[in-house]
Amino acid sequence: MLLAAHVVFLSAAALRIVRGQRAHLVRSQAAWWLQYYPPLVWVPFVLAYLVPLRVALADELHIAGVAVAIAAALFAAWAMWSLGRSYGIRMDLFEGHRVVTAGPYRIVRHPMYLGILIFQIGATLAMESALLLVATIVYAIPFTIARIVAEEHVLIQGLGDQYRSFVSRVPALVPFAR
Repeated sequence: MLLAAHVVFLSAAALRIVRGQRAHLVRSQAAWWLQYYPPLVWVPFVLAYLVPLRVALADELHIAGVAVAIAAALFAAWAMWSLGRSYGIRMDLFEGHRVVTAGPYRIVRHPMYLGILIFQIGATLAMESALLLVATIVYAIPFTIARIVAEEHVLIQGLGDQYRSFVSRVPALVPFAR
């Protein structure tokens, strides 16, 4: 389970190195906790490890949770790598930032966030954690929605009509929601 989560973290670190230093196009003015969503959204996962409130589940659900978590981590990593030099932890836009419509971005506008939320649902089953389920519902989902709203403002500000067109064609978080 931790290995699957590390796929996402290692991808983020590698992409930061690949991207290198570039001049800012738009600096987000969002609150610090929205800016640093990527590491903060994992707090419930860590909390579930530290405070194991287990609910016994059938072995099949436990195994399915592991598979879902691994698939979701790979999906989120695919989304990061599809962004390439446009990836960043903060919501700032840099020179050369572009609208990416290939890979998982054909399905949803925010596949990393979808992957993270599905990872937490899979981890809930894999860890048999009631605490992670509650934390995902009460913390991670609303936090993710707040991040998406703030990020969309920055993307529209920096990428204009090209991003507005993308918004009109591709759902934000739920595939095939249109």
